[in-house]
Order: sequence, then C-alpha cells, then structure tokens
Amino acid sequence: MINYAKHDEEFYGIFKLISGEEVLGKAVLTEDNDETLVFLQNPVALQIIHKDLDDEKVTRGIGFAKWQQLSDDDFFILREKDIITVSSMSKAVILMYEAFVMSEVDSIDEKRSSAQTDPNRSSGYLGAIDDTRKLLEKIFKSPGNGGSL
Repeated sequence: MINYAKHDEEFYGIFKLISGEEVLGKAVLTEDNDETLVFLQNPVALQIIHKDLDDEKVTRGIGFAKWQQLSDDDFFILREKDIITVSSMSKAVILMYEAFVMSEVDSIDEKRSSAQTDPNRSSGYLGAIDDTRKLLEKIFKSPGNGGSL
C-alpha cells in the first residue's frame, strides 16, 4: 500500500514506473483490495533532449510527449506493483504540464473541426421544402387521385 501519499485527493503527480518510465499527470490514489490504484488523467512522458553545439558544447532540454501515443484515451489506471515511487510536481512543472495538455486538446479539436465539412446548398438536399410541397399538392390534386386521401 502506498501510504506516504494522500489518498482520495486529486494532485499533480510524477510516477516512476518499474519499466523505467517517468509518467506525469493529474492523479488520484485510491484503495482496492489492499492495493493502491492510481487513476491518472492526461498522462505525459518526459522526453530529454540533447543537442550538440559547436565547440564541444551541449544543450539539454526537457519536453513532454503523450504517454500512450496511439491511444485516444486520456484516462489510465496504474497498479501499485508497477510503481517504484510517487512524488508531486513543482509549481513550474505544473504550469508546463497544463500548457502542454491544453495545446494537445486544442490540436485535437482543430483536427476534428477540419475533418468535418459544412454542407452546401446542393449536398444532401433533394429539393426545397416549398418546391416539394407544390409537387405533392399537384400529385394529390391530380384527376386520377380524386383529390382526397
């Protein structure tokens, strides 16, 4: 049981997994059958960036990447036995994390809206309502129909 972290309260956490990954996200710890489960929302993985510069200098940076690249889910459950340690994010990291998550959400919304097409006057329409009404009245009132239902 993870007893060094508060349970049933949302927090921004960093989770070191037995796989070696460091996963960050908004989390809630809860108990289930004497095991702690972590409910993790919008998890991201750290990406360390190294770039060699001229004159034997190296620049380093840290970035985020969506944790499960091929999944559309934004909510995951981690088991206690898969976690080495848990810590909370610093305020600076929370700001960077939230900015990344918002940019991802905006990007997804943008892709969805660009994939949708607006109907034009001729796509999907069989005719105008007034034209169809006139046609039906003409058919209904024709001599062969007797003028009534």
